[in-house]
Amino acid sequence: MRPAPLRTLVLTLLAALIAGACGEVEIKPDSKSGEDFERAGAKQLFLDKLADDFISFERGDATDWKFLKVPAKGILKVVVFWDTKSVRSITEVRDRFGVMLMNFTHSPELEKDSLEFPVEPGTHFVRLYTSKGESVYTMEAIFQPFDVDATDEIIPEKMGGDDLFGEPLPEAVPNPEPRRSARRPTGPIAPRPEAAPTGSTLSGVLFRVLPSPNGKGATLLINLGEEKGVSRADRGKIVCATGGDLPNGTFQVTKVGPKSSEAFTALQHTQIGSNCRDVKVFTKAN
Repeated sequence: MRPAPLRTLVLTLLAALIAGACGEVEIKPDSKSGEDFERAGAKQLFLDKLADDFISFERGDATDWKFLKVPAKGILKVVVFWDTKSVRSITEVRDRFGVMLMNFTHSPELEKDSLEFPVEPGTHFVRLYTSKGESVYTMEAIFQPFDVDATDEIIPEKMGGDDLFGEPLPEAVPNPEPRRSARRPTGPIAPRPEAAPTGSTLSGVLFRVLPSPNGKGATLLINLGEEKGVSRADRGKIVCATGGDLPNGTFQVTKVGPKSSEAFTALQHTQIGSNCRDVKVFTKAN
């Protein structure tokens, strides 16, 4: 038998040395992810129901895809609860064409990530990806029907003075009874009971943020209106997903419709990130 050429022997020895030095073969991020590592294999996520799953970069299960059915126009909220907060992950929500609608980068100090935004009816996808670490997680999708287009038609583009929605203000009605003089009581006067406050703090969502026409500040469209007790000139603040207030994110309500309202903030629309879309509105009594 003819001995192997010297070059072949050298290459064989080099390959053996490299294999020994490397040890185990490196696991690719999605080599053990299963069918749900891509959109075509997404698992269904049912509205208003909890779904548990596991994700791990080191074990080759770095990506999970989910899909859900949105029945109508409205506000969709996707919440991810993490067992291991240190996992490095990104949550994305995409429409049926794969176009990204919203994304959220997880922070180690958070036990949950939350995304809330307006959606159209149809299939939507959620992509969860980790670049480091692993964790069991629970995902929930909450849907609230809300016709954004119909709301926009209710709020006019221009509104002057106090002429709300183009309706004239009611005229003052004179008191039909003449004023009568009354004698001051001579005995001790009982203190007048204080009226209980009627205002409240309302929680809502920004479904649209627009630059103001004059370039100063931004216009906010909020899913709270007269039906919830919002009035013109009520004040509020913008709240981020971390639970803290957006710095300088105060606003004042300028227009009110039955189901929504419009407000002004001194912040530019570029200063209001996708992670800061919750609001607190304080009625006048507060």
